[in-house]
Amino acid sequence: MEKIIGKKAIVCCLLIPSMLLLFGIPVICSAESGQKLLEKFKSYESDTPLIPEDVTISADFVEGKNEKVGQIQQVQGEAYVIHFGQKTAYRLENDHPLVAKDTLITFPKSRVNALMNDKSVLSLAPQAKLTITKSEYSSILNTRSTVMNLIWGSARFIVKKISGKPDFTVKTKTAVCGVRGTDFVVSVAPAEEGNVTSAFRRFIAYVSPAKKSRISVPEKLITTVLTGPASTVGLTGTIGGTTIIGPLSIAGAIEGAAAGSAIFIGETEADGVLDTVGPELAILSMPPEFNRF
Repeated sequence: MEKIIGKKAIVCCLLIPSMLLLFGIPVICSAESGQKLLEKFKSYESDTPLIPEDVTISADFVEGKNEKVGQIQQVQGEAYVIHFGQKTAYRLENDHPLVAKDTLITFPKSRVNALMNDKSVLSLAPQAKLTITKSEYSSILNTRSTVMNLIWGSARFIVKKISGKPDFTVKTKTAVCGVRGTDFVVSVAPAEEGNVTSAFRRFIAYVSPAKKSRISVPEKLITTVLTGPASTVGLTGTIGGTTIIGPLSIAGAIEGAAAGSAIFIGETEADGVLDTVGPELAILSMPPEFNRF
């Protein structure tokens, strides 16, 4: 009987740390410093190909059949678009039209700038993937309803202010970003090397090496938002309330957790990230109320 109790105690001692490591991720990651959050805007390689393996790559462009919602302003390197419901990725060039539900993809040494119908602009950094889920704009009614789905990587948005209904939302797997300002960047990145998830994998491998190949712990993702001058974004994680990110500040929302608190980082740090993710984007289509340069 004592041996059985002893074995149970050993099992509990092993399980408790592993559970803490696994479920403690949101708590630990929510305490990340502003400097660590800034690192999320680096270029990360995706575990899965940004262009699915069953999609054919074509050097010849074919315009999509949905309603036109914007136009490519500038392409650097190799960038592609996949139209909704199709299995072909078409190489993008300057002035190519964009239609509703298009998915834009950039390679490691490429980026894309696009101008939307409402005069808002977006820039995809290298190794990024974004779907224009919804983009409706009426110049007569002065209303807008836009939903961008950032799947991977970093993107910069300069949203034109309108007096009517101004809806502009950026969604990711881990968060929803409600735009209340103008110039901001969003990133979807993996948990960094040496994080709690990795520690959990190492713990399992240590206590049960024979089962290592059969154990799969999904990589955690984090959505990070950084705002420019005079910009505000509401960041809502998969649980919890909304964090208001004021000008020149940063915050993150890890998968399965609430958004962390906003951290003020200042103009120098903010401008550095804005210009890294979307260089010259403000010059290409600057809203009239901006006068930063």
